[in-house]
Amino acid sequence: MRRDLGRRIYGYLVSAAFALFLFSPILWTLSTSLKQPTEMFQWPPVIVGEPSAQHYTAIIADKDFSSALINSIVVSCSTIILTMALSIPAAFGISHLQKTAMRRLLTLVLALRAAPAMIYIIPYFLFFRQVHLVDTKIALIIVNTMFAVPLAIWYLSAFFNQVPREIEEAAMIDGASTLQTMTLISIPIAKSGIMATAILIFIGSWNEFLFALTLTRDDAKTAAVAILNFIPFEGTDWGKAAAACVLMLVPIVVFVPFVKKYVAGPTTTGSVKG
Repeated sequence: MRRDLGRRIYGYLVSAAFALFLFSPILWTLSTSLKQPTEMFQWPPVIVGEPSAQHYTAIIADKDFSSALINSIVVSCSTIILTMALSIPAAFGISHLQKTAMRRLLTLVLALRAAPAMIYIIPYFLFFRQVHLVDTKIALIIVNTMFAVPLAIWYLSAFFNQVPREIEEAAMIDGASTLQTMTLISIPIAKSGIMATAILIFIGSWNEFLFALTLTRDDAKTAAVAILNFIPFEGTDWGKAAAACVLMLVPIVVFVPFVKKYVAGPTTTGSVKG
């Protein structure tokens, strides 16, 4: 009994320390975004002073950051649509291969995604410059999609594997084509996994920084890059920078709980009657 209590206390302490380590920077950034300029560098530090929304008002009124925020939304949503359009048929097909072939193909797909993004920067930049797509949202959508598709295929193939083959075979016996079986049977059953994957792809595209920094200048700059406008070599505006970071967190806070909901939700419950 004492041993179990000790393990439980130890688990709580480790979890609390880990949570504090992870969340303290976020809480500090939130606090900084709400501080008055005179409270930024007070000692001892002011954790909660007189909350002010002046930094949020300033960055929303900032045309450059507002435009970058819209670019992030357009690029992320377009990446989801294009990635799902390519990944769902591919994952459906892979899930119907023999296990050995399926594992080899998935390993190859994941290996392509595991390569460091840094090695693609120069070739992609030279290519997009040659076709006059540097500083365009199209270039970012293409790059984000290329990196998102392998992960999406990996995730979705696991969900399509959970679809009972008896249902698909029954649909084909009734005259359904492969496309009809996928769209009318498999996708509705695996919709929870598809939604979870779409949210993860959105988050990945929303947070992408490396290619957004190297492939854009002004017109297609995303919010992740626009935050650097508030952090020049001298005279950093910490209040605006913190407020911009908090706004970048909003979609993450909104969508992450849905990932758990969709992944934990039933996929084939009630599909087959014994």
